[in-house]
Amino acid sequence: MSEQTVGWALHSLEPDEEMAALEHLDTCDECRQLAADVAEVTSGLAEAVEQREPPARLRESIVEQAERTEQVPQAPPSRPEPVREDRGAPVRTSAPSAPRHRATTGPDTGRPGGRSTSRSRRPRSLLAVVAAVAVLAGGGGLAAYAQQMRAERDASIAQSQDIFQMVAQFDRPGAQHAFLAASPGVQPVAAVMVHGEQRQVLAVGLTPNAVSDQTYVLWGLNNGAQPQPVGTFDVRPTPDRPVSVGSATGGSFSQYAVSLEQGRVAPASPSSVIASGQVET
Repeated sequence: MSEQTVGWALHSLEPDEEMAALEHLDTCDECRQLAADVAEVTSGLAEAVEQREPPARLRESIVEQAERTEQVPQAPPSRPEPVREDRGAPVRTSAPSAPRHRATTGPDTGRPGGRSTSRSRRPRSLLAVVAAVAVLAGGGGLAAYAQQMRAERDASIAQSQDIFQMVAQFDRPGAQHAFLAASPGVQPVAAVMVHGEQRQVLAVGLTPNAVSDQTYVLWGLNNGAQPQPVGTFDVRPTPDRPVSVGSATGGSFSQYAVSLEQGRVAPASPSSVIASGQVET
């Protein structure tokens, strides 16, 4: 009954199948849980996909397919035969007549009363066609969106790995580090490694700068004092290793910050701090 349960959760059953599934669900805890799981998954998929207006050609394709699909009128209900009150058996109201000729038009040929498997399955077939048209029409956009989401996920994972691998690589006696973020609690966009007078920066979330007329500046701070420029560096489109930033003033700092400045020389003070963080050991 698992297939019928999934079909019921997806609203893809025929009316008689749906009634049978409902009767079964009323007595089966396992199938009720399965139906709930399917509903949860489909709801999650619906929320995960970006909402977009369907293309105009999708409606045209659906209408065209509906026009090509044969429309069969519903057969009138058969009248019940009279029943004797004394014996409960049906009696004929007239003499037997010659066998009636079956209809020779349409797919119902050879089935009494025009009730055929093809007619009962036609609504499901039409739904399948509509679904196929929708997938073909919108699949390109959905595939591109899925590819974009995978790329963003992979980039985020790679950034996190890079920053923590650098910490592990330079985790030696006397070394210090600082994670720089736009605000506390958010993902760092850079890390600073300090060992003696050597300072290195790994950018994992900073936008690449225009090296012709822009530069990033690393600033050192101590107890709310005026920021001091430590050095400048550039961010490439695909940063994959730490960048050495020479110390202009020497000394140690309790906090580091980064700013993006116009020109190729560090100013006296930062125009706007992009990210900052406390030094840790």
